[in-house]
Amino acid sequence: MIKKLLFITFCFTILACNSEMTNQLEPKGAALGKMNEIVVVADEDMWKGAIGDTFKYYFQSAYPILPNPEPVFDLRHFTVAELISQPLRKELRTYAILADMSDEESPTTKMVMKDMGSEKSRSAKLGEGPTSSVGKNKWARGQILFYLFGSDKETLSASIKNHFSAVARRVNQHDEKQLESSIYIDRTNQRFTEKIKDQYGLDMTVPGEYKLVIESESSNTIWLRNDSRDAIQNIVIKSIPYTNQEQLSKSNIIKIRNDFGSKYITSDEEDDVMVVNEKDLPVYEYTFNLDGKYTKEIRGVWEMSKAFAGGPFTTYMIVDEDNKRLIYIDTFVLAPGTRKRNLMMQLDYIVKSGRSTNRVQI
Repeated sequence: MIKKLLFITFCFTILACNSEMTNQLEPKGAALGKMNEIVVVADEDMWKGAIGDTFKYYFQSAYPILPNPEPVFDLRHFTVAELISQPLRKELRTYAILADMSDEESPTTKMVMKDMGSEKSRSAKLGEGPTSSVGKNKWARGQILFYLFGSDKETLSASIKNHFSAVARRVNQHDEKQLESSIYIDRTNQRFTEKIKDQYGLDMTVPGEYKLVIESESSNTIWLRNDSRDAIQNIVIKSIPYTNQEQLSKSNIIKIRNDFGSKYITSDEEDDVMVVNEKDLPVYEYTFNLDGKYTKEIRGVWEMSKAFAGGPFTTYMIVDEDNKRLIYIDTFVLAPGTRKRNLMMQLDYIVKSGRSTNRVQI
């Protein structure tokens, strides 16, 4: 009898394991969804309360800098019950799961405990160890899940605040292939790519849709433009002799930009030119290394001096010390009535994916 009972128990164990393994090994579909979108999984009362407000404060903060505010990320919220009721909701790309580990009756907490395992869950409940975790491919291929939790609501709120930058960076990295696909839909413009490489020593891949607007040998300037149904994206590149560090100041970069606007971008109205709006709106400046070269970046809003038109811009000034020159790159968008965040992200990706060719221009 004992042998029979052991055999039956063994069979049930094998069947249970096989069932679990079968679920794990079942083929998963590819995750769906847009870039810059985060699906938040949280209990309804938590999402509508202080925790939800904290999450929105950070993850829906304004993308710098646009004429009309747009959030850094687009948010959608589901409860665990809503995920279960609509299976497609479990096949999206990016999730943030918020859990108060002290609330063991919470469906979200139960899901997090199951996903993390008993040991990590116990540590989280006691306030020991990390307050975040990352998972992948839970319901579909190409998913990323950010678990933000705490031993109580106060700790959870601190976790959201402390991990915002890291989560935002990982989301952007996760979206990079999708961003690249939206830029280089089916081809690249080899002609302009080679021209920029030869003329400016910058290996920057130009999308196939871009056309030449202006090429000036006297000022060593090239202007490329992509006209789509809803927007016009622009890339202006210029080589400038490098003489002193004052050329890298925000005021000097704005002056160069305004000089270009007054010369090339005008309207039928007299003296109506493109200028940087630095009176009513801030102009942000940053520094970073682009492929090892010191680069100054400024972001702001351009507008016509008289007509009612404007849009965002980002200007980069790259120090090419080997050739004693500055590579000025200006990107800007005109897209009335259209969201501009993703358009500017596309331009930013084109520039920042560029690499120096280390060619000395003769």
